[in-house]
Amino acid sequence: MVYINIPFVPENNRISRDLTHKELEALDISIEAKESAFEAIYNRLPRGVQFAEQDLNQANLLERVLNRLGVPYRQSELSEFL
Repeated sequence: MVYINIPFVPENNRISRDLTHKELEALDISIEAKESAFEAIYNRLPRGVQFAEQDLNQANLLERVLNRLGVPYRQSELSEFL
């Protein structure tokens, strides 16, 4: 498993939701992963997105978008947030 942990920081609320939606929609990842990423970015409770080991490329695509948007993230084998 690969988990992209996305902690909430107040700056996330300054990112346009339309821009975030547009960036995530352009990714070649599952709908569930897109929805999880969007929720994690704007939810005050830290969350993340889980990918199977064979979907490491999808995790990298998400990381690039998060980096472009200025959203902090960490990749790990398990969720850092319960």
